[in-house]
Amino acid sequence: MCARVRRPRKAAFHRRQRRANLIRELTQRCEEMSAGPAPALSVLLPVYNAMPYLPIAVRDMLKQRLADDAPLELLVAFDGGDDGSLEFLLALVAALGDGRARDEVCTPPPPISSAGPSNPALLQPLRASEAADHPSFAAAAADAPRPAPLEPPSVAEVAAACRPEHSLRVLRYADGANRGQGAAMSLALSRARGALVAQMESDDERARDDAFARMVAALDAHPDWDGVSCAVELVGWERPGMAAYVAWQNSLVTPEQMAAERFVEIPALHQAALFRRRAVDAALAASDGAYRDGPRRAEPAAPGDALDTPVDLWWWLAFFDLGLRCGKLEGPPLLGWRQHPRQHTRTHGRLALDQLRKVKAHFLLRAGGPAHGAAQIEVWSTGETLRGWVAELQARAAADVSVRAVEWKPGAPPPDGWRGRKRKSADGDAVGRGGVVRLFAFGMAKARAKARAAVRDWDAALDWFVA
Repeated sequence: MCARVRRPRKAAFHRRQRRANLIRELTQRCEEMSAGPAPALSVLLPVYNAMPYLPIAVRDMLKQRLADDAPLELLVAFDGGDDGSLEFLLALVAALGDGRARDEVCTPPPPISSAGPSNPALLQPLRASEAADHPSFAAAAADAPRPAPLEPPSVAEVAAACRPEHSLRVLRYADGANRGQGAAMSLALSRARGALVAQMESDDERARDDAFARMVAALDAHPDWDGVSCAVELVGWERPGMAAYVAWQNSLVTPEQMAAERFVEIPALHQAALFRRRAVDAALAASDGAYRDGPRRAEPAAPGDALDTPVDLWWWLAFFDLGLRCGKLEGPPLLGWRQHPRQHTRTHGRLALDQLRKVKAHFLLRAGGPAHGAAQIEVWSTGETLRGWVAELQARAAADVSVRAVEWKPGAPPPDGWRGRKRKSADGDAVGRGGVVRLFAFGMAKARAKARAAVRDWDAALDWFVA
């Protein structure tokens, strides 16, 4: 009797399950059909208090012309704020109409922790207020006068610039909370349908309407590349320090150059590149398909879970850690990186050098990293930089790994005993038993050039610049 009762119930359960699956599949197909053909490129645009720059960024995306007039979708993930950004976006959706733009209210994701801010970028104390000009701009006002007030294009002007094949989707959470760049980018990526994925910052610009077409052509010309970046120029406030930083980034052209310099700083702005979707999924697989932004979870389960990391640094280190390849398109700059007094680059505490060093040390030491398996790690540098790197590596390295400080300034005589040492194990492993990995910690490009010229036995598998 019991068996005869259970079978119908089990069968009914499976019928309900099949019906639910069918409904979900049909719903997904209807959504895909209503969205039209899959675009050639999906552009992710996180937005938080982005006025007056936002209209420029949106216009520059929607006016891009791809080869054969292929469609592009712009996925704008609104991440809260009260400066009129949402009002602009909703007005643009209305101006473009139902066939070309949509406003979608989404279900918020569960919080990482019930304690602390919803935006992980605010876990560290701010170095400067988000609501006031950074002090360095005021100090430099005499040398770099404040630019004239920016007059952004109107809703009508942005709508008129939008190419007919492109589409706009505004994604926002019902509660309007600020969850951070990573959460906004992850929301946009979850709705992206293109085989290629790019990111745009809401305060930057791509003035040339063939920027993406040129980058896609370069990627097509290099089937072994997983992504392609471009040269960058500064727009807005003149900043000599940032100009030198951009010049260094622009000098890294080949995938090998970009990978080799990744522990100095990010070798390209994340928003300056586009990637094959399969490479994006591979790089994000370890973080459940989401962009890593701050600690991964409230209770860390694996090394690195507790690191308070910015999105772009983790992205590039994870990307190259997998052996993925990204080159850079030479030629005129195709991205304008806006410098302004309230840039998060200058205000957020997680972007302090000691915080960034923690993330770099994690990737250097973890399985597959350049220093994993080394018997000894030498840090060549001076002063606080030397002490900071040695302390960080000692705190994270295995107990049987020796971390040695080498006080050395490029241009000075090399330390005793640096020549003729055994750099590789008996079986030829680069960092196996007896292997010595050297890290040259110099932030200035001139110092790195001097160091590279002085170290005659440089081995690309064993010697790395860090900063």
